[in-house]
Amino acid sequence: MKLLRIISVALVAVFTLVTTNMSVSNAAGTYGISCKNDAYGMHLGSDYTDVAYAYNANFAAGGTGASGADITGQYLIGGPNDSHSQAYVGNDCIYSGSADTNGTAVVAADVARMAVNAIVGAVTNRIDMAYAANNSGASATGISFSTQADGVAMSANKIIGGLSFWADYGTTDFKNTQTYTSVRIDSMRYDGDASSYSMGVDKTFGKALVGLVVSNLDTDLQTTFNSGTYKQEVDTYGVYLAYRTSIIQIDLGMGTGDSTIDTTRIDLGNDSTITGKTTADIEYSNARIAANFSRGRFTIVPSVSYRQMSMDIAAFVDDRKNDVAANVVGDQQIFSDGNSTLTVTDDVLSARSVETETMSVGLLLSASLGKVVPYIDVSYDSEDTTKASFKNEVGTDGNDTEQIGTNYSSSMKIGGGVNFMLGSHIKGGVRAGRVTGRDDWEESYVAGSISLGF
Repeated sequence: MKLLRIISVALVAVFTLVTTNMSVSNAAGTYGISCKNDAYGMHLGSDYTDVAYAYNANFAAGGTGASGADITGQYLIGGPNDSHSQAYVGNDCIYSGSADTNGTAVVAADVARMAVNAIVGAVTNRIDMAYAANNSGASATGISFSTQADGVAMSANKIIGGLSFWADYGTTDFKNTQTYTSVRIDSMRYDGDASSYSMGVDKTFGKALVGLVVSNLDTDLQTTFNSGTYKQEVDTYGVYLAYRTSIIQIDLGMGTGDSTIDTTRIDLGNDSTITGKTTADIEYSNARIAANFSRGRFTIVPSVSYRQMSMDIAAFVDDRKNDVAANVVGDQQIFSDGNSTLTVTDDVLSARSVETETMSVGLLLSASLGKVVPYIDVSYDSEDTTKASFKNEVGTDGNDTEQIGTNYSSSMKIGGGVNFMLGSHIKGGVRAGRVTGRDDWEESYVAGSISLGF
């Protein structure tokens, strides 16, 4: 019997701890009042105040009337007043960090990284194909292999006065893999995909190639950390220049553009959707130097490349929905007697700039097997990308190991594919790979190319 009592007490204790933790972690919308409602000192400047106002039927200190009368009072949150339970701001409003942060602060820099990878990848792939078309010794199929792997390419060479027109399409899946347990327990977790296309025109002048390119990147993300979404469309236009000798190839590029960003997230107080919309100005640049060494059927192409993009995000407003009295949980008198309001203050987000820079060292190995050319493509990337950030918590949620934005510094790309020739005018290829070694990150791609020569 003693053992049975011990087990019963232990089970009750465990159950109490679990339910208490669940109430702390999942208390969003406890009172149905926005985290930025103007009433009762819930909102002060750009953060939450330490003073909360409450309607408490048993409020005794700091008010008038007999104990047990229905009166309104105020008190400091925490400290000696921890026993008060009518802090209408709710635990989630006080303790939220990343959950009360607009998505631009967390994901914009990674979107810039993917955008410059897509743009530069399309251009370098086109440059390689252009030189291969004029160099029958490049391989048995007349195709060289880019150190970038990001799309379906189509090229029609020398149509009008030596001009060439080309197009490229690609897609990438990516995910931040930080542990996620609750919308209020800080985590940078999000996932999504990006699709991109580029179109260009260029012309060769001896060993030089000069071209113009227009590119678009469209991203669609689920931002788990704030129960929201993030959508960004990037449009750029740029120029590129390449020069190739028998062994060495050098190419440079730069461009500018703009972007639109749409975000949503959840107001942890009333569970309504907060919407934001802004624009951004974009600039990018890139450079690459590669060497081609052929030994029989095999070609080795070591390369060093650099790419950079800066994104200046304009200031904007996160629109919070006003509260609805009928949705308030508990005593309706918190919205009565002249000190009430349903008005909610929107969040004003300051202008912000993010940047990404990547230096890559790559090695490509291909084998010419008649009309089929398999290859392996490996690169080491060292990057400097603006770190994700989120609001500081006003209180503590009991999580002593808060997740912070990962400071990405390096990664490896491992990929490969097969190029082939279907006829004298049609060449193509398929390729696949993934990015590894980037902390808390998963990224993979599958792509193909086709070249139409006239």
